[in-house]
Amino acid sequence: MKKVSSARSLNLFDAAMISSGAMIGSGIFMNSAESARFLQTSSQLLLVWILGGVIAFLGALCFAELGAMFPQSGGQVVYLERAFSPWAGFLFGWTLFSTIQTGAIAAVSYTCARFIGAFFPMPDFWVGVLAAGIIWLLSAVNVLGLRPGSLVQNIFTTLKILALVTLIAVGVFWFKAPRFGLGPLFPGGLDLRMLSAMGLALMPALFSYGGWQNLNFVAGEVKNPARTMPLAVISGVSLVVAVYVLSNVVYVKALPIGEIAASTKLASDAFQAMVGPWGAKFVSLAIVVSTFGITNVFILTGARVYQSMARAGTFFPLAARLHPRFGTPYVSIVLQSAWASGLLLTNTYGQLLQYVTFGDWIFFGLTALALVVLRRKMPDAPRPYKAWGYPLVPLAFLIISAAVVVNVFLSSLVKSLIGSAIILAGLPLYRLSIKKKSRGL
Repeated sequence: MKKVSSARSLNLFDAAMISSGAMIGSGIFMNSAESARFLQTSSQLLLVWILGGVIAFLGALCFAELGAMFPQSGGQVVYLERAFSPWAGFLFGWTLFSTIQTGAIAAVSYTCARFIGAFFPMPDFWVGVLAAGIIWLLSAVNVLGLRPGSLVQNIFTTLKILALVTLIAVGVFWFKAPRFGLGPLFPGGLDLRMLSAMGLALMPALFSYGGWQNLNFVAGEVKNPARTMPLAVISGVSLVVAVYVLSNVVYVKALPIGEIAASTKLASDAFQAMVGPWGAKFVSLAIVVSTFGITNVFILTGARVYQSMARAGTFFPLAARLHPRFGTPYVSIVLQSAWASGLLLTNTYGQLLQYVTFGDWIFFGLTALALVVLRRKMPDAPRPYKAWGYPLVPLAFLIISAAVVVNVFLSSLVKSLIGSAIILAGLPLYRLSIKKKSRGL
C-alpha cells in the first residue's frame, strides 16, 4: 500500500497570508476601546498599540529561528519537547486542542455568524447553527486539500487587509477631523499608577496581535522552509503591526478618547463618523470577512499539531491518518471541529477562553526560553536563520510574557487558577498516553 505523506506546497505568499491572517480577527475592530478605558489621551492609545506591535515583532523573531531550525509541523509542541521534555510539548498541544484553538474557532465563527445577522437578522439559536455550519464548511474545504484551504486563506486575508486599508485611506487622506489633537503623552507625569494603567491597556492590544505562531504549526508543508519560514513570519507580523497602528491613528482622528473608551463597536462608530450610516454596514461586512478567514486558518493549522502529536503516540492514534487521496489530516480536522462545535453549541467556549487565554502567553514565554536553551543544548544544529538581537530579544520576550501572565493572575486570580488547572490536567493524560505507547497499544 502506498504511504501517504504531506507535500510541501505552501509558498512564501501562502505562508505570509497564514501568518498575518491568523492575527487579524475581530480584535482590531473593537479592542482599542478596551485599551482606551485605562488611558487619558489619544497619544497614550497610539503608544500602547505601537508597544504591542514591537512585542509581537520580538516574538516573531524567536519563532522565525525555531521555524527554520525545525521545519516540521507541530510548532511549539516540537520546540518545547526538544528544549525541555516531551511532557512540556504535550501540555501545549493538550491546551491547544482542549481550549485555545477549538475555543477560538467557536468564538470567531460565532462572531462571524452574528455579524452576518446584521444583514440577515436571525434569532440567537440560528446564529449558533450558522456558526457550526461555518466550522464544518471550512473543515470540508480543508479536508479536500492544503491548496483549497490555503486558497481560501489567501482570498480572505487579502480581503480583510483591503478592508482595513480602505478604513485607513478614508481616515488618513479623506476625512477632515473638525478637531484633532493627540494630547500630551503623560499629562499627570509618569508614575507607578500611570505605568500600571498602561500595562492594563496593553493587554487587549497584545491579545489582538497574537496568532503569528500558527504558521509554525504547518512548517512541515512549507516550501523551502529555511528561507520561507523566517521571511513569512517577519513580513506577516510587520504587515499587521503597520495596519493595526494606522487603524488606531484613524480611530483617534475620528473620535475623541472618551468616545473611543465608551464605544462597544469602535470601528463601526469611527467609520460612521467619517462617512455616514453606510460606514457601519461596511465594517460589519469587514468583520464577517475577517472572522471567516481566521476561522479557516485556525482549522487549517491546528489540525497539523494534533496529527503531529498522534504520530508521536501522544494523541488519539486515528488523528495521525492522512486522507489517501488529498493527503490532509482529515481525522484530526474532524476531531477538532467536533470539539469546537460542542463548545459552540454548549456555549462554554467564552468561559473557557477567559480561563486559558493567558496560557498562550505562558507558552510564548516558554518558547522564548526554549530558543535560549536550544542554543546551548544544540549549538551545532543547522540554523538557517538566527534571531536578530540574541540573546536580548528572546530574554525580553520571555520577561514580557511573564509580566503578562502575572498581570492576568493579579487581575483575575480565580479564573487564572482554573485555567492553570485545565492546563495541568494534561499531565495525567500524558502519563496515560506514554503507558499505552510503551505497551504498544
